[in-house]
Amino acid sequence: VVTTLNQVVAYDWRSFWTERLTNHGPGAPLGGIEGSGWKLTFTDTPSALTSAHEGENHTVDARYSLGLALRDNGSIDDTIEGGPAAKAGIGPGMKLLAVNGRRFATDDLDSARDALNSALRAAQKNGDPIELLVENTDYFRTVKLDYRGGPRYPRLERDAGKPDVLTEILKAK
Repeated sequence: VVTTLNQVVAYDWRSFWTERLTNHGPGAPLGGIEGSGWKLTFTDTPSALTSAHEGENHTVDARYSLGLALRDNGSIDDTIEGGPAAKAGIGPGMKLLAVNGRRFATDDLDSARDALNSALRAAQKNGDPIELLVENTDYFRTVKLDYRGGPRYPRLERDAGKPDVLTEILKAK
């Protein structure tokens, strides 16, 4: 790969790929997005795209708050390494049954999202940890998550101080 890339453009491709494949930083590599006139921000409400994805897939996206990706029936699909849920020992294959004493696993997306977001907002307001009742095969466990940041959903926003290169790239040719 390095040899082929050097035939296209001479560069230290070996160092370039070694750095990117063996190291990771505290966040996403945003240089391309930021250089194209946009920036990553977070809000407390999901974007239309996130809401549509959740509805179509019957999921609740709490990856950017609790580090959880789960289904509206409570099945945990994934946890984010280093996130509050993973630190508390929650993992894929477990099932979330209740949040702060309120039923979560209902197969009703709106109820599931409301239960989780209500708990996130309450923790942000009163500073109390979020209490989750989880099931792992035949065992039940209550865990407390030390998270007070409220609901978090990513969005791309225009940086008016930079040229909008991304829109130009995405224009139909």
